Amino acid sequence: MFEWFEKNWFTFFVPLTVFVSFVILAFFIRFKFSKYIIDRLKSVKWAGKEILISNLAIIIFYSILILGVYTAVELSPIKGNLYIIICRVLITVFLISLTYVLFRAGMGILNLYSQSIKKPLLKPFQRLKNAMIITFITVGILILFEIWKIPTTPFILFIILGCAIAFFALRENISNFIAGFEIINGEIIKKGDYIKLESGEEGTVVNITWRHIEIKSFDEKTLIIPNSRLIKAKLEILRKPLKKAKEPFRFYTRLNAKELTGLKARNLTELLKYIKEMPDSVIFYHTHDFIEEYHYLIPQPSNDFALWIGNILGYEALAEKLSTIDIFEFSNIGEIRKRLSDIIEEYIINNPSDKDCEEGEEFHFIKSVSVIMPTPYIAHDLREFVQILKFISPNSLFFHIYEAKLRVGKISNDFSLWLSESLGEKKLAEAIMSIDPYMHTIEGIRSQIIYLIESHLEAEVTVG
Repeated sequence: MFEWFEKNWFTFFVPLTVFVSFVILAFFIRFKFSKYIIDRLKSVKWAGKEILISNLAIIIFYSILILGVYTAVELSPIKGNLYIIICRVLITVFLISLTYVLFRAGMGILNLYSQSIKKPLLKPFQRLKNAMIITFITVGILILFEIWKIPTTPFILFIILGCAIAFFALRENISNFIAGFEIINGEIIKKGDYIKLESGEEGTVVNITWRHIEIKSFDEKTLIIPNSRLIKAKLEILRKPLKKAKEPFRFYTRLNAKELTGLKARNLTELLKYIKEMPDSVIFYHTHDFIEEYHYLIPQPSNDFALWIGNILGYEALAEKLSTIDIFEFSNIGEIRKRLSDIIEEYIINNPSDKDCEEGEEFHFIKSVSVIMPTPYIAHDLREFVQILKFISPNSLFFHIYEAKLRVGKISNDFSLWLSESLGEKKLAEAIMSIDPYMHTIEGIRSQIIYLIESHLEAEVTVG
């Protein structure tokens, strides 16, 4: 035996060395790949990126290991039926690992978005998860049958028979689920509606699910109406009357253009001079432009002055101090201008040695030119207000949220003022005013306001 090994050791040593090399490579990439990609994608704010990156690293790890085994087998003297069996096993392992990673990534993203949705009636995620599990298992089994040349007809017939049995056993639930989908997505009935069926049941809708709706009658009894029955019945829907505003809310929008002033600064002294002299529209542009640039990404609190001072002049300490200015603490542009100039002026006094930037790197002053226009949308109560809020443009949101405090001279916004003064909803107004504009995009703020108002309406239904 020793003599045989002495003669044939090379044919086994080379495949083993190749496999060990692939194992080392797989572990190296497994631990370095995720960190490298995450570092490269720091600017991407999507919460699901880490799920995709980690699962991509796993499938690359498995693929390299399987490729290492295959390469080792190719270099070894293994041939014939044993070679075919090993190849089929490797393909099977690869497909199982790929299916597992895809399922893991899909479930991760599904869980991520299911946690972000506040409304219970829009969360049939458990059913979707179960459907995904069944689908992955079924497809995986069929693929394995094909690889190992096993007849698939009996398995397919078994699946069809199982589906038929499940359909007949759950036909009532399926009917209710389909009807519930139509009711919820078509918004045929909403919480707080007063409905009356032809069969005599009537009351206020307190809950809507995928199977049934719950209504509360005058005698405080809760009636459960299956969705399949409700969708076929004749019913009267009386919307719960909401408190009318003293003054309706008119939504406005804005068109914004950028206009070069022709003025530029080469150093801190010139920058300070122009900050003190420029009209409010210039200061507004250079302190608020970053918000408009990022409708869908969370903006990093900053301003153009801080960026130029740090990146071009290299005064990092001053740039950092300017970038920490919270522009939402001020009620007018004059206060922002004074804060900027005070910080720069103090720095110049303490550091009198100023320097010019390189040619072509000057700070160009830009003016914001806005045209304000009324939209055709007017809200008379909270329900109308929240429905309009769902589709108005980001420009309209920017006008009513960010520009509002500069117009009215208060640390507030148009929505909170209207809710407080015309509807008397002071707590709701304060809740909206407390939303941190630094922690949300414009679309994120829209979602937060909608959630607060709809939660308030649902709470009123529960109480009433």
